[in-house]
Amino acid sequence: MRAAVERGRKARRGAHVKLSDVAKKVGVSPITISRALRNPEIVSEDLRQTILRTVGEMGYIPNLAARALAGRHSGIIGVITPALHKHGFAGLMIGIEDCLRATEFRVQYSSTLHHADGEAGELRSFLTQKPAGVIIAGAESYGDLLPLIEDATCPIAHITDLSQEPARLVVGLDHHEAGAEPTRFLLSRGYERIGFIGRGTDIRSRRRKEGYQAAMREAGRFDPDLAIGGDEGSSSTGLGRELFARLLQRVPDIDAVFAQSDDLALGVLIECAVRGIRVPEDVGICGFNDLEFSAFTQPTLTTVQIPRYDIGYRVADMLLRAIRGEPPGEDKVDCGFSIIPRGSTR
Repeated sequence: MRAAVERGRKARRGAHVKLSDVAKKVGVSPITISRALRNPEIVSEDLRQTILRTVGEMGYIPNLAARALAGRHSGIIGVITPALHKHGFAGLMIGIEDCLRATEFRVQYSSTLHHADGEAGELRSFLTQKPAGVIIAGAESYGDLLPLIEDATCPIAHITDLSQEPARLVVGLDHHEAGAEPTRFLLSRGYERIGFIGRGTDIRSRRRKEGYQAAMREAGRFDPDLAIGGDEGSSSTGLGRELFARLLQRVPDIDAVFAQSDDLALGVLIECAVRGIRVPEDVGICGFNDLEFSAFTQPTLTTVQIPRYDIGYRVADMLLRAIRGEPPGEDKVDCGFSIIPRGSTR
């Protein structure tokens, strides 16, 4: 009981502790305390430990709202994404974090879970917090976002399909080509009846499907029955098995599959093994994203590699330059993609 009361007293005391109180206790200026809390590496190890110990003892809590009122921004960089829960986003996130780690800025994330009607609300919510900047990492539509972006008092950078509206502070790739080129690759390996499996109606998936269709038309191999997918649910290994099984019923002579994620491609590989279909002799498989496991399946998965870390790092660096009033270098950067040939194709 006494311990609980003591904790309560400390909590109440911490709520009234000012930065100047911590500075007086340590024997340095308030600006030194502020800088040390934002960038611990700029002070000596002994002073850093003293400051951290004093902050803990006194219960000091930095007030970001007060910081925003006192300065131009809160020191927060907001990141809005539709896919915080997906494996592929991890590379982007690490790139963003690595770029910003040595700065005074901290990152907050918001996930729309692919609900386009929530994108404007998330951006509006961030903007009310007076952020240093915002990264929109994969918006479905800019119709409702553009008015907010134009009125924003902070820089906003974008990770997009390069067909989308933003003209500056943009890093991304051409997803149409990221669908067409792997299809051409499969055609070049002698496959003719190439299926397409995927899910979702987001703009990146749609653009890749359109690229696949364009490449098949160029080769005189287009057949609408070769494409199958669903609009709901997450890409998964189980869904890959299900979609491939349905595709085999529809097109028994299919000889290759371009899957819109490595998870789906793994499902196709498993379904082939269950049915005794030889890979890559009878059916070739190409995935997308180059997730870690794709190099360790049997056979290993041919896939499309997106430089996600580089995209994340470059968009954060571009935003950082804009916040500091420096030239961005390039207004729009195409980071491209690579096809990684492995054992699942001839």
